[in-house]
Amino acid sequence: MFTKLAVMWLTWQLRKDKGFYISYQANIAMAFYDEMSERYPQFRNNPSYDFLPTCNKAADRFMRLWIKR
Repeated sequence: MFTKLAVMWLTWQLRKDKGFYISYQANIAMAFYDEMSERYPQFRNNPSYDFLPTCNKAADRFMRLWIKR
């Protein structure tokens, strides 16, 4: 029960505070980026493929699904 209340409180805070929302989104994007660059090191220094835009889209989608009312 405590976990459910904590998630509800966190969701409420993310809806209320834009800076908090953006910082969570950025942390999620960087977690995706770190995982992708670790799994696919051959693309890490390849300028024709940049992971960051894909990671930002994934984090944005995750946050929108989480905060959806």
